[in-house]
Amino acid sequence: MALPDKDDAFLLEHCDVVLPDRLVKSGAVLAAGGKILYAGAAAHLPEQIPPGCRRISAEGSLACPAFWEMHIHGCGGVSTENMSPQSLAEMARFLAGRGVGAFLPTTVADESYLTCLGDALHSSTNAVRSRALGIHVEGPFVAQTRRGAISEALIRPISTEYLDRMTSLSRGKIRIMTFAPELPGALMLAERLQNLDILPSLGHSAASYDVLAPFDSVSPLSVTHLFNAMSGVSHKEPGLAQWALLSKEVFTELNCDGTHVHDAGLRLALRVRPWERLIAISDAVAPAGLPRQEDGGHGSTPEPARSLYGRPLVVRGNGLYYEDTGVLVGSHCLVPDCVARLVHELSVPVASAVAMATLNPARLLGFTRKGALLPGYDADVALFSRDFRRCDFLSWEGQAIHGRKA
Repeated sequence: MALPDKDDAFLLEHCDVVLPDRLVKSGAVLAAGGKILYAGAAAHLPEQIPPGCRRISAEGSLACPAFWEMHIHGCGGVSTENMSPQSLAEMARFLAGRGVGAFLPTTVADESYLTCLGDALHSSTNAVRSRALGIHVEGPFVAQTRRGAISEALIRPISTEYLDRMTSLSRGKIRIMTFAPELPGALMLAERLQNLDILPSLGHSAASYDVLAPFDSVSPLSVTHLFNAMSGVSHKEPGLAQWALLSKEVFTELNCDGTHVHDAGLRLALRVRPWERLIAISDAVAPAGLPRQEDGGHGSTPEPARSLYGRPLVVRGNGLYYEDTGVLVGSHCLVPDCVARLVHELSVPVASAVAMATLNPARLLGFTRKGALLPGYDADVALFSRDFRRCDFLSWEGQAIHGRKA
């Protein structure tokens, strides 16, 4: 497989093409000037091909939009703790190798972590900043009883003054904030976040169903890792999860790694929620994407020490847990692994599963020309094996950032 040169036009041929609403067999994708010119059946490919266009034979591959990681604490041995421009670039490189274009490094509301992440984003190259779209911060305005992996010491009452401090420390790089909607001042906080161009996301919450009614009119709005660290589904005491399932407009993150949410919960969400409002996430931590020691993996990159926020971790299934408390803190999977489970284990149509990792997050964050292989959209294109275990090529805004030569 030949990589197109920077800014060159390219044509992906002999692949199946994943469009927002269907899979096109024997398709092609043509891009030039950083935009998609055509995506669909090869038989209808325009006769006029841009001069110097590189032809890439992709037989047996799926051509998809580049995937998005909206909730990720680390991967490839890199953690969002104490991040530097170098480690952020390494995270971006590793994710590109897995077919992930855009990502939001995610952290808890530790002032030093926010400062490092903000500085790293500010000081990174344009190529990294175009893909690392800002910080997703969980807390500090969350419920003590649903804090999950968040340290009790980091939890605070809602305060606009402290929000301003966090914004300053992060150099204005916060893009999503998770908070508990039952806390005093939560609705005011949502409005303040929107004024700062920060997406409000409800989570780490013990909210009862009744207190959530005011958030019906908040838009855009998301729910952080549906079912995890929140009040649940009940016929007598419904909570945030039940409100999220019944809401038509809210976007809901859904971890499909098979550990964070039982498959029965996934099937419930897939049956009840509009698929265009579901976002596949990984909630991955530093070891994600690397060979596992217990699997006999001996990759070129050794598995890092299993710890998060200074506390040892243990692996069970696809999850990583605090060793001392048994609290689930993150996943060993990445979003392509989650999409693979949706398609191959939960029978979700490939177009819908891919949209959960591409078009839906792009829409939530206000990117109207990303996340789909449609004419005029940015040429953010990935070539995956049919099982999503391998990415052979990735372009971001028309520039090849991962691939292998024939």
